[in-house]
Amino acid sequence: MTTEPPDGPHSAVEGVCAFLASLGIRRTSAIHLVGKGALSPLLWLCRHGFDEVAILSGGPAPSEPADLLVSLDTTGAAAFQRLASDLPHVRPGGVVIVRTDHRRRADRDRTNSLLCRHGFRIERRLRQGRRQVYVARREATWAAAGR
Repeated sequence: MTTEPPDGPHSAVEGVCAFLASLGIRRTSAIHLVGKGALSPLLWLCRHGFDEVAILSGGPAPSEPADLLVSLDTTGAAAFQRLASDLPHVRPGGVVIVRTDHRRRADRDRTNSLLCRHGFRIERRLRQGRRQVYVARREATWAAAGR
């Protein structure tokens, strides 16, 4: 008797890679990480074959626009100010993943406003515990509008 393998991923690594692939992110995509805690994802991504990964630390951004920008620590006004300066580096059609504290209404409102102002459309909102994760894609028309 043969059994069929399950449809889903077999490991957490496969799950994360499948999630990124569902967003159009490949191992050759330019990925920029910002905020506290960016080192761990950088190491994880590099260990799993993602070659174009960089941490943005307030200096000049890489010349290549990001296919994915990840901000894992977006709590408080300073973090949002930093994120606002990094959002322009995401290419049209690119994705941003922002994690906030959903208990703070101001952070939820800032996230929605900031993403909208920079031409992003929220595709998913994931909530676990006190964290909320936004997945948003920059509209392709953003660059065409001359912004």
